[in-house]
Amino acid sequence: MSDTPTFPSLDARSLDGTRLQLPQDFADGPVIAVVAFERRQQSDVDTWLAALLEHERDIPGLRVYEIPCISGRWSLARPFIDGGMTAGIPDPEARARTLTTYTDVGRVVRALGLTGTDEIAVVLTGRDGAISWLATGPFDTARAAELSAALT
Repeated sequence: MSDTPTFPSLDARSLDGTRLQLPQDFADGPVIAVVAFERRQQSDVDTWLAALLEHERDIPGLRVYEIPCISGRWSLARPFIDGGMTAGIPDPEARARTLTTYTDVGRVVRALGLTGTDEIAVVLTGRDGAISWLATGPFDTARAAELSAALT
């Protein structure tokens, strides 16, 4: 078994209703997945979005996804939770790139090689799930420069 983190297999649904099996249903090309574990972490996700969407505009084939990773025990509340997120996101492109998953959060944490759920994870990966770069926490210029280098 490899010690290299791999993006975990996840059943997901975009806020526009599209069902996906990750990572194989990620778009072709490189993917930046921003994984959040708690609602309060949306502010950290937002710190990254402008830079990530700029990369998406500038790099052909690159796709950015926001992935709220929610405990499977909340799956019966999915219509309410996803409906609340959908109501709060009027932009159809943002809805399409927001993929909710109701799963074993600990399994996701272990697969990504994280120490816990205290911070978001920004992951450069693709359909094969191989992770070529990963950072945790809010945006900072040093990590942004590392990501830019990893994308070239």
